[in-house]
Parts: sequence; C-alpha cells; structure tokens
Amino acid sequence: MCTDVAAADWIVGLEKRWPQLTVMGPPGFPAYARLRFLPDPAFEGQNESAANYPEDALPEDEQLAVVLEILSRYTSAPADCYFCVWEGWGISVVGNDVPTVKLPTRSYLLFHGAPTDCGDWGPDVQFDPRGPDAADPAFVWPADHAWCVTHDVDPHFAMIAGPAEAIELIIADSRIDAVIHDPEVNPPFYS
Repeated sequence: MCTDVAAADWIVGLEKRWPQLTVMGPPGFPAYARLRFLPDPAFEGQNESAANYPEDALPEDEQLAVVLEILSRYTSAPADCYFCVWEGWGISVVGNDVPTVKLPTRSYLLFHGAPTDCGDWGPDVQFDPRGPDAADPAFVWPADHAWCVTHDVDPHFAMIAGPAEAIELIIADSRIDAVIHDPEVNPPFYS
C-alpha cells in the first residue's frame, strides 16, 4: 500500500478525457495492444452475455500475469511497479485512512511492488463481503514509465502500451489473446 500517491501524478495530470484515459491508457507509447478477455463483439450492439467465452482461456488475473511477466523485461525498474485498484471493487484498508488516486468518477488505492505482486494487496486489505473477493488493477506501470497496462472495469479487454518489441511478444504469446491496437481508433465494445 502506498500512502504517497505522487507516483500516479503522471496519469492524473494527463490532459485526456477520463473515459479515454481509463480505457485507452496514457498516450505517447511506441506501440499498443488489447488483451482480450472475451473475443471482440461479432456484431454492433451485441450484448456481452451473448459472447462466446473460450473454454480453455486463462482467468483474467492469469492472463494479466503473463503480460506483466513479459513487460517486466522492458523496464529498468522490474521490482518497482505501481498498481491502481479501483475503490468500486469494495476494497478498503483496515485501520488506515489512506489517500487515493483520483480521476473524475474513479478513485483508486495505490499499491507498490513487483509485477508478481499483482493481486496480492496485503493483509490489511479487505473486500466488501457482498462484492468480489479479488480485484484486478486498473493501471499498472513501472517507476520509469516504460510501459502501462490499463484495465477499466467495463471493457472486455485491457490496453497495453509499451515498447514495440514487448507488444510483439505479447501478441505472439499463445497463452493469451492479444491484438495490435491503433490508439487513434476506438476499440470495439459490447453493449
């Protein structure tokens, strides 16, 4: 848990509309990919409940772990990463009044650690018993900002931004379903 949220200032200070930022991530990286947790909609207006979930697909957290393992090779700070976890998951920190990272309509708790720490938010973190018992991070980045993964709660994908070589390796990895993405083009959405 980070009590100094200054590490997220580079994201908070971006002049990008919040829905674009929380879905597309920060601009200016050499390459982008979408990690698809579901195949893209087959037709306009398709409801997510009609999507075909691949039976052999890894759970989202395991897919994200594959991506972070690859990206960790493309930073000078592989053990120095930050994770913003949306408070809307019903997450809270026991006995601590911690500051949050604030974007319009979203607030996040900030965690720090190695990519392998993703999802292990520590013993002081509790989830609302009526909600999920885990929470994927909405943003993950290393201290040197060499890459960024953005995973808002609504889309069926996570956006990955980083060096072209890392993006090529992610797309080529057969354990996950990732495709190249043009950041100037809106990604497909389920309705």
